[in-house]
Amino acid sequence: MTRTGGGGLGRWHLAAAFALAALLGGCAPTTRLPLAQDTSGGQLERTAEIVYHRMAIGYLESGKYTTNVLVDVQLPPGAKWTLLAYPGDGSSYRLRITSSQDPGVAWDVSPAGVRRAAAP
Repeated sequence: MTRTGGGGLGRWHLAAAFALAALLGGCAPTTRLPLAQDTSGGQLERTAEIVYHRMAIGYLESGKYTTNVLVDVQLPPGAKWTLLAYPGDGSSYRLRITSSQDPGVAWDVSPAGVRRAAAP
């Protein structure tokens, strides 16, 4: 193999380096960690996210927030949701997800999203 001033081998190395970077880039961690599901706190967070999305879907379907959409939400053992605020017109809501199995963890759910709350 001879090199002529065109740098053909150099281009090959550059292409190989880009291909390797693209391949390894797929292995990079994401910026947001997945929800932990093996701990009671992780299960509560996942439940709070599910509640948030169910409430949002209910709002899209009916034009108001209603807890009727939560009837079939499967709660982890010892968990419960409590309605903290709900104006009569269904324009908003605030729920708290807690568990007797992990009394130090609580999640607030509202139209703004899911937030970790101070445990009761």
